[in-house]
Amino acid sequence: MGDRRIYKDVTSVVVPVQKIVVHPMFSSLGVTRHDLALLWLLYPVNFTATIQPVCIPEATFKIEPGTRCWVTGWGRKEEFGELISYILQKVDQYIIFHKECNKILQKTLLAKREVVLEGMICGYKGRGKDSCRGDSGGPMVCQFNETWVQVGIVSWAVGCGRGNIPGVYTDVAFYSKWIVAVVNQAASVCPAAFLLLPLCLGLPLGVLAAP
Repeated sequence: MGDRRIYKDVTSVVVPVQKIVVHPMFSSLGVTRHDLALLWLLYPVNFTATIQPVCIPEATFKIEPGTRCWVTGWGRKEEFGELISYILQKVDQYIIFHKECNKILQKTLLAKREVVLEGMICGYKGRGKDSCRGDSGGPMVCQFNETWVQVGIVSWAVGCGRGNIPGVYTDVAFYSKWIVAVVNQAASVCPAAFLLLPLCLGLPLGVLAAP
């Protein structure tokens, strides 16, 4: 945590993962679904100038299509580029709802069945502006006033950075009840390992990753 480059920074902190809680309905057969997991850390992390929490939206949270959001990750800068980025990358994306995105990707994949389902959202900026291989599990965050909210998790795509083809993200709001339930259960098992954080705009806080 706290790194901006692949070589260890003086601001970085290494935290062991005690347990990975994968969504019980996760599936990669056919269409990847329920693509998220929670990392239960071995010990709490102190917030610093480079390590901060992010807000998790409630189930009723609805983001407007066309909202500009940001994705960060350590993956490839282009579809057939180097396997990793040595410096943390970011790219802006504009939100597309799953129904509209499904029509685009059905046409791209020549698929008759739905491929972008409820619980997914999409993002698109333009050719060459996309998350890519190696970014999976990374956050898509949007700023509302002075508050950053994690609305998505990098999930899957058809290539990356291709023209008129959006990337697909897990819709965090859709899974917020499961997230809160898992965190509450973990807190009840080991309450000393958790800090009660103030709610951010009434939204529970958390850290997410994909399996």
